[in-house]
Amino acid sequence: MSEPRRSPWSHGPVNYDLFKLVNNASGNSFLDALMKDTAKYAIALSLLVLAVLVLLRLLHRDLWPVIWAGLGLVFTFLLGLLAAAAYAEKRPFQTHHVHQLLAHDPGQSFPSDHATAAFGVAFAVLVFLSRRWGVVLILVALLIGFSRVYDGVHYPGDIGGSILCAAVGVAAAWGLSQILTPTERVRTSQAVSGG
Repeated sequence: MSEPRRSPWSHGPVNYDLFKLVNNASGNSFLDALMKDTAKYAIALSLLVLAVLVLLRLLHRDLWPVIWAGLGLVFTFLLGLLAAAAYAEKRPFQTHHVHQLLAHDPGQSFPSDHATAAFGVAFAVLVFLSRRWGVVLILVALLIGFSRVYDGVHYPGDIGGSILCAAVGVAAAWGLSQILTPTERVRTSQAVSGG
C-alpha cells in the first residue's frame, strides 16, 4: 500500500503565511482565553442547536429532512476520512515554531475534525432544517475554524478542506433528496417555527 501524499499546503507560502498571520495575533489574555474556549467548546453549541431542530422536526412528524440532514453528516464524515487518508499532514506545532495555546496530541492535521463537524452541521441545518439557524451555525463554524488556527493546532488549509468536505457531503445528500424522497420533495430550509 502506498504512503498518503503529503499536502503541499502546509509548507506553501500562502497557507503558512496565513497561519502565521492568525497565530501570531495571540498574546492578549482575554482573546487567547476566548479562542481556547471557542476551539474546545463551541462545537457543543452547534450540536445542541442541531439536536433541538431535529427534535422539533420529529415532534411535527417531519422525518425526511432529518434523514437527509443525517445522511449529509455521514457523507461529510466519510469525505473527511478520505481527505485525511489522501493527504498526510502533521499539525503546525509538529513542524514549525508556533504559539500553541491549546494542548493537543500530535497527529493528522488535514482536515480539521472540529471544523468538518461544525461546517457539516451548519450546512445540513441550512439546507434541510432551518435557513436562519444554518446561517448562525455557519458563523459559529467560521469562528471555530479561526480559533483552531489561532490556537496553533491547524493550518488555514485544514479549515478549507473541512469546508469543502462539508459542502460536498451535504450537497450530495441534497441531490439524493431531490431524487429519492417519497411523496413530496424535501421542504428545504423551512424552520418548524416558520423561518
